[in-house]
Amino acid sequence: MHNLAYYLTLGCLLAAFDLSSAQAPVFPIAARSPYLLSFLPTKSRYSRQWQTGFSGQPQAWAGLIRVDGVPYAWMGSIDPMPKFPAIMDPIVSNQTFYPTRSVLLLQAGHMQLTVTFLSPIEPGDLVKQSIPASYVALEARATDGNAHDIQVYTDISAEWVTGDRTQNVTWSTNTTSPGTLVHSVAAAKQTPYNEFKAQSTWGNIYYATERNVNVTFKTASDLNSRGYFTTNGVLDNAQNSTFRSINDEYPVFAFAHDLGSIQQTSSPLVWAVANVRDSDSAGVADYTDLSQRTQRRSLYYRSQYTDDYALLSDFLSDYSNALNRSKALDDRLMQAATSFGGTAYADLLALATRQAYCGIEVTIGRNDDGSVNPSDLMVFYKDTGLPDDGIKNLVSPVDGLLSIFPMFLYLDHSLSGALLEPLLRFQDDDAYTSQYAAYDMGAIYPHAVASNNPHSRPVEASAAMLIMTYGHAKITGNNTVVEHYYPLLERWGHFLSDNITSGVANMQSDIALEAIIAIQAMSNIGALLGNSTSRDMFSSRATALYSQWKTQALASDGHVLFSYGDSDPSSFSLGYNMFWDLVLGTGLLDTSVIDAQVSYIGNAMQRFGVATNSTNTSVIAANWNMFAAAIATRDTSVQKHLIGATREQAWNSGPSGQFPLIYSATAGVEIVGYSSPRQGAVYAPLLVNSSSFSAGTNTSSSDQHHGTPVGAVVGATVGGLVGLALLTGLLLLFRRRRSSLKKDVPGQTPMLQTPTTLVSPSPNAITPFLQMDAARARSSDDGSTTPGHRWSTAVENKRALGMRRAQQNDQDRVAVTSGPASASHSSASRTSRSVRSDPSHTEALLREITNLRREITAIRVPADNASAPPEYDDV
Repeated sequence: MHNLAYYLTLGCLLAAFDLSSAQAPVFPIAARSPYLLSFLPTKSRYSRQWQTGFSGQPQAWAGLIRVDGVPYAWMGSIDPMPKFPAIMDPIVSNQTFYPTRSVLLLQAGHMQLTVTFLSPIEPGDLVKQSIPASYVALEARATDGNAHDIQVYTDISAEWVTGDRTQNVTWSTNTTSPGTLVHSVAAAKQTPYNEFKAQSTWGNIYYATERNVNVTFKTASDLNSRGYFTTNGVLDNAQNSTFRSINDEYPVFAFAHDLGSIQQTSSPLVWAVANVRDSDSAGVADYTDLSQRTQRRSLYYRSQYTDDYALLSDFLSDYSNALNRSKALDDRLMQAATSFGGTAYADLLALATRQAYCGIEVTIGRNDDGSVNPSDLMVFYKDTGLPDDGIKNLVSPVDGLLSIFPMFLYLDHSLSGALLEPLLRFQDDDAYTSQYAAYDMGAIYPHAVASNNPHSRPVEASAAMLIMTYGHAKITGNNTVVEHYYPLLERWGHFLSDNITSGVANMQSDIALEAIIAIQAMSNIGALLGNSTSRDMFSSRATALYSQWKTQALASDGHVLFSYGDSDPSSFSLGYNMFWDLVLGTGLLDTSVIDAQVSYIGNAMQRFGVATNSTNTSVIAANWNMFAAAIATRDTSVQKHLIGATREQAWNSGPSGQFPLIYSATAGVEIVGYSSPRQGAVYAPLLVNSSSFSAGTNTSSSDQHHGTPVGAVVGATVGGLVGLALLTGLLLLFRRRRSSLKKDVPGQTPMLQTPTTLVSPSPNAITPFLQMDAARARSSDDGSTTPGHRWSTAVENKRALGMRRAQQNDQDRVAVTSGPASASHSSASRTSRSVRSDPSHTEALLREITNLRREITAIRVPADNASAPPEYDDV
């Protein structure tokens, strides 16, 4: 057991964290794709800050409101404008963000403004999830009970088009689309599949709002347009046609709404900003296979929408439903995170979710005739932030996928198979000659390139692919992917079995463990498919290798060494790959090994976490620290510090303010990985709880499915140094509150459910937009072309159809809630926190805490299988 000094040390470290007073330095406001990712700085006066993209360059998004003729800036750093009325600063009452929303409460004169930035996350709905558009909405009400004369203005600048501010741009305003006004802006020189300072250099930026008699618009310079509104309260519907460069008098594209004399808005004013790169001439990405055939890829929504204006019209009309879906999702995620890890963990989850989702694009192929092929589904991942040069990023690197994978396993496991599909597909080809898995699909996003090139991480890549593929099959209960690609997976399993012991003296212990877990995962894949020979062979090999690992990878005190047989007493590894044994239920690790490693991690903590290994103890990786937090589920003091340290860095990050991946251990200085989607690793702790732990290889069975319950482990209160009497009192208090807890969550729908307990909705239960584009694109079953041309062969379609069926099966297993959120939803849901317990000093007390957690979890899970968060049982 840990001694008193250990707890006092942790207590001092935790006391340094202020987890309630500070605001994150930035939060995401428009976040739907790698090229629609905008942040709002919060450290200075809100109304004197421009939004920024990944590179830190401004992407101006302005908002003004006139209250009885007095203009206030509710968004953007609008400079003083001589000859025009002075613009006042509103009072910022509150700033709150959730996984899908950022919400601002402002006071402008006698009007209270609620500004909501919404970037929906749509589990199970590929059409909605793939739309590269975000909302901003404004509501206003008088705080003095009187009616006031109100006009509202907003614009975006051409800075949203490209990172090269010297580029010429063109624009137009569509006034003929029924019910919708749309500004369209584009670079005059389109360069498809390229980017400049992390902004795309092709496609269109749209700014749209619903049309009514009180809406006016204008395209002009920033000074002209904003000045006109502050003077007149309306715009003149003028369309300036002097096309020019972005930084030449900064053209902006504006709307104004004259609300008249009101006490409050009857409904929100809503605007949508979109970055649409998909057209008849270029897609959002291109994919080159091993035969050098290149295919352009479109986003999945093109299977329903071929017209951008129809898309934007339906997107705007869907706002209220999208908001209700998002509130329900946010409530469930924040409740799960708060119950599990308190305020700090809930904050991290809220900050990281949109950032992580912005790393993926859900794509479909194009047939010879140009029509889209929805069955040809592939999700590509942009490794944003690595490197931080705003020029190039790897396409679907396996370690990046391994880091983000916990989020999709927890939140939207239907995407996890589609993330693996691009890598699996090109390697399942006779032209792929390597015996090990590829590391990535190219160095420059959005060019996805299949390659036979050798690389230096064959063990890691092969192990990661097996782990993720089995994880997808286990969590979804869908064997289509593992069945289709079984020969390829088996090849990687043999490669690991044959090569893990080569160069033993230089074998990194954690990488070796990852490979051993992957070999056991291959055994479990054999079991899923009824292949007892494969099951037994790989299980026997994994067991033997794990026995060897224990003798060579562990120090005398039981912690993991950096490399096999390392005699240096300071050698260590974070051992974050232990996480996968717990999640996959491979049952290799002895509980004593995990406990010893967690104990060592507790003693190795620095201010901002624990180093990945002893080769450089001055650097922290946030993603692997979150994996370590998941491993530390049996020691909540260590877990609490790992979460708290990561949260402290995120809340005190450097100049960019964007949640970085890698930073210094003692000062928290950002090193690399700004805005990295790899922060999806924050979901790792929700995938592990006390029942994920087994006794190790002595009791595990390769053909047994180990349950991996997800989410809320509800503890008692801080108690490592507090007596048993306090814990007993908490037990009584929790039991007394049983009936009230039951009343709190009666209708809650679980995020995910296992096939054995799921009341499965049909795919048609996913609510579509209010209308569908009548000109739906067609699909073709076969065809071939020369390299560089649009293509789709019968073979590819057959493979893609198998993947599409797997995707559909996954969707059938996702419970999607599209009803309105609870009427009680408010920012208070972020402040209602469950308290947790520190580890006890006796085994009996530990068992009592575990029983308490199980009891509270049982209280929160009604008999009708509604739960928050979800659980997986024997999938």
